[in-house]
Amino acid sequence: MNDRLHEILITSNNFDAIYRHILAAPGKRVRAGIVLACTQLLSADNAVPLHDAIDLACAIEMLHESSLMHDDICDGSLLRRGSSSVPAEFGVRTAARAGFHLAGSALLVMARVLADNPAVFAQLGQAPGVTYLNQLSDLSFGQLVETLPPAVDHTALRRHYELVAGAKTGTMFRLACTYGGTAGAVDHDRLRDMMRYADELALAFQIMDDVRDIEGAPTLGKEACGDIDRRVPTWPVIEWLSIRPGSREIWLSGLTASTNLQAELVRSGATRAARAVAVAATDAARQTLEVFPPSSSRQYLCELLTQTVSR
Repeated sequence: MNDRLHEILITSNNFDAIYRHILAAPGKRVRAGIVLACTQLLSADNAVPLHDAIDLACAIEMLHESSLMHDDICDGSLLRRGSSSVPAEFGVRTAARAGFHLAGSALLVMARVLADNPAVFAQLGQAPGVTYLNQLSDLSFGQLVETLPPAVDHTALRRHYELVAGAKTGTMFRLACTYGGTAGAVDHDRLRDMMRYADELALAFQIMDDVRDIEGAPTLGKEACGDIDRRVPTWPVIEWLSIRPGSREIWLSGLTASTNLQAELVRSGATRAARAVAVAATDAARQTLEVFPPSSSRQYLCELLTQTVSR
């Protein structure tokens, strides 16, 4: 995967240095893995060739990487995967331009795969309830809405959080399932099942990111407690607001040091409660995969759920 991304991205253009920087810290390639697994869930004879499936996975991964550049700009993040973020290393203006360039390059790769496999993608965009590229703007919608939480009420905050997670994290997971599944000749009904898998995975994935941000996992690769510093109501905070008397006033005051609040979220059981919600979401996601026959690809998607709550 990294070799193919290198072939696509390193082309003696103005962004070569940035792309080398990104490729040097590749992450787990979760979305690319989802694409490849979904192309092989049915082992259909009319699925796209493997080289096109790989390019489709690369395109989804490129869209994800472009969104991370803009996320790091919005959040002022200095680290990404244990290295300098692109805006920290190359500047905000250059990072913004590179993010758009990378997204455009991804769309060109995807367009080539679709054009080379017209029969496979003949019904692309026609399944109700399935996410397609025309909903890519949900990524920026989620980034914006995250900064506009409702009043500090744990019930309203849960609904808001699920909306943000579905947009910021779920959009790319759903796109990976849609285009991978379509490339693997998955029918519309089962594509909708894959949307539910993606949404439950996204919720668990986002919650576990929040838990690790607070508990200080050494493999996080970015600044710990960044969301607490910015007073973003993550799921552990929402759990804390629901179980700790006086927590609403503490949160609204903004006076409690991040380190003190971090310890309070762990001590109160809020992170433990958040982890339980993530586990429940992965259980729900696992059930959606039962419509597919047993295979190594289905097993991969199940193992991804386990890794999400245990990493």
